[in-house]
Amino acid sequence: MKVGFGAYRISSRSKEHKEALKYAIESGCSFVDTSANYTDGESERLIGEVLEESSKEVTVITKAGYIQGENIGRFSKLKEKHPEIEFVDHHEALKHSIDPLFLRDQIELSKKRLGLETLDAVLLHNPEYFLKSNPKEQDEYYSRIRKAFRFLNNQVKEGSIKAFGISCNTLIESEDHEEYTDFMKVWEAAQEAGASENFKYVQFPLNLVEMGAVKPRFDGLGLIQKAQSLGLTTIANRPLNAFSSSGLLRLAEYDIDEQLIANSNQIFEKTMKTLETKWALVRESDDDKLEELPLVNQVSEIWNKQISKDAVEQIFYGHFFQLVAKIYGKDLTPEESAPYYDLFEAAIENAKKNMNLRAKSFMEQAEKAGLVGPSEETVAVRALEKYRETGIDIVLVGMRQKEYVDTFRRYF
Repeated sequence: MKVGFGAYRISSRSKEHKEALKYAIESGCSFVDTSANYTDGESERLIGEVLEESSKEVTVITKAGYIQGENIGRFSKLKEKHPEIEFVDHHEALKHSIDPLFLRDQIELSKKRLGLETLDAVLLHNPEYFLKSNPKEQDEYYSRIRKAFRFLNNQVKEGSIKAFGISCNTLIESEDHEEYTDFMKVWEAAQEAGASENFKYVQFPLNLVEMGAVKPRFDGLGLIQKAQSLGLTTIANRPLNAFSSSGLLRLAEYDIDEQLIANSNQIFEKTMKTLETKWALVRESDDDKLEELPLVNQVSEIWNKQISKDAVEQIFYGHFFQLVAKIYGKDLTPEESAPYYDLFEAAIENAKKNMNLRAKSFMEQAEKAGLVGPSEETVAVRALEKYRETGIDIVLVGMRQKEYVDTFRRYF
């Protein structure tokens, strides 16, 4: 088992991300996974910049399928020229396609961003999106995959890519799941397309909660072993982010600022008093209480109870900061913004504390159940050791900071 660099949330605009990727490659990481839609292309651009500066041999896998962000405009122009193009329309800002016309466009775009004449591999990115809108159209689903494989195989022959594969979250689901993707039908699609020789990669979730990839379902073999028996390289994503019935479970530990957490309630009270003073100047009536505003009431209840940093960012950047700006009636100066960002930082620290507690509790239960053995290692390393036992080839980890690289470099 090797750990690869998962480039889901890296951006060419971040010096920290660039340093982490360079450090990982210099430390021996030889596999990088990205996608045309990750950070709206910034992920591929950053990888391209780092590859240009490095002499190391690195395999870069990219993916295609999502139509969002910058791709919305590109797809609209493509559809004008080719109205027959097949796609799934989820809503205005999100569509999906594995039509050869779209795949060709994405391959050329990825080559340009990555600075590569030939891509190491291109994976169909979550083709199961088709089943979200068309759960009964199984024949059409595998027909589209077959058509995409035939095109990608031709791209190999033309020298545009070296190999192809599929990244699909529902390969690990139970057979009665509406969006279940049958790996053997995917393999048959590759064979029927005359493309099985260049079908080299299969990617799916694997973590301590989502272990469907090891469930025996192919004549006693799990997905990992079956795919490997057919000559495919198996790639695990989401190794440290599990979606459980109680929400997101982060299988890792964060360093936290204990002093900031201890002072967080005082920070909240001080911040709300500052906002209340401003509110008193703009409210229409003395009877309009700040705490009675639905958003303020909600934030007061949940600001320190979140179980992910993403959730905190959604609350503050998506809602609370907008309310603050509305009350002030203008863009805030750095001095005016300070207390609100202090509260945001306190909320982040509380979320990290909550995630640590959830991870610790889960690992205690996992140890009692025999899923993992006793160990003094970190939660993340204990999880990686469990995945090693499954025989998986590559595990993708998001290492956006050099400290994360140091944690996982033993697996490069």
